[in-house]
Amino acid sequence: MGSTLRFAIPSKGSLYDGTAAFLESCGLRVSRPNPRRYTARIRALPSADVVLHRPADIVDKVADGELELGISGLDLVEELRGDRDDLLVLLDDLGFGVAELVIAVPDTWIDVTSWDDLADLSVEMHARGRPLRIATKYQMLVRRFCARVGISYFRIIDSEGATEAAPGLGYADIIADITETGTTLRDNQLKIVGEPLLRSQACLIAHRGALRASPVARDAVRQMLELMEARRRARHFVQVTANIAGDSLEAVGRRFTARRELAGVQGPTIAPIWPAGGAGGWYMVTVVVPEERTLEVVRHVRALGGDGIAVVPVQYLFGAASTTFEHVRQMLDDDA
Repeated sequence: MGSTLRFAIPSKGSLYDGTAAFLESCGLRVSRPNPRRYTARIRALPSADVVLHRPADIVDKVADGELELGISGLDLVEELRGDRDDLLVLLDDLGFGVAELVIAVPDTWIDVTSWDDLADLSVEMHARGRPLRIATKYQMLVRRFCARVGISYFRIIDSEGATEAAPGLGYADIIADITETGTTLRDNQLKIVGEPLLRSQACLIAHRGALRASPVARDAVRQMLELMEARRRARHFVQVTANIAGDSLEAVGRRFTARRELAGVQGPTIAPIWPAGGAGGWYMVTVVVPEERTLEVVRHVRALGGDGIAVVPVQYLFGAASTTFEHVRQMLDDDA
């Protein structure tokens, strides 16, 4: 232990595809010789040994300290972590694998529209001599949910596949399952009741003790978090560049920053344009703004007589420091 970072990613399916695409967008391209190989490399991170596992196995191996770092679904982390306090969620919103854990009942149950209705139903069923049967693979999360909303009489039916078919086949009354769009539930004549039990997406997890014991792993994690944090922050920003005529740099700056909300993260960068056969007095203004303000900035530039407006997405947006890694470092130091 200590010479490398052991980093696990999902081995196949949409979570693998999302992980590979996200890491590549962060400059951390995964090199996997063929789909049957369960080891890979990240050239930009030579100290990392990348292994591929099932998402549930990733949670268990990181939680037990067999791996320092992994990517899995937040739903599995919350279901499987138990009392293993060394399991840390470093980033819980990587932007893919988005789904919700919901309660769904037959759509013929027109009188059941809330969690209170389910609690009342469980009492009625208990009085008739049997519990409310809930098919799910999320046993821990469902037990916590039932305790929280007052569903006292129920039985968990373990279901690892085709959970949505359980009510129709008669071996469960309702289900608790993960869904992205709800289409499969509707196709099986089910409706969602109440708010989601959990909103989940891909997350980055780590083992506290393993990171504390390995300086190499901590350094590799810092590199990854720097890139991931900057990439996630940049998703919401664009860079706008435009040419604006003016008597001086200061005059252009005053006119442009008259709209403070469009002046960028820390203000515009303004530079004189070297005249190429034409008249001088033109300045290039560059500003980084939230993507939703793109058209506002374009209209503002046009109102100032600007031209040559170019808009490009921001690939990375770094802060003065990596707040995510600083938070991780503090957790490790505080518990040392």
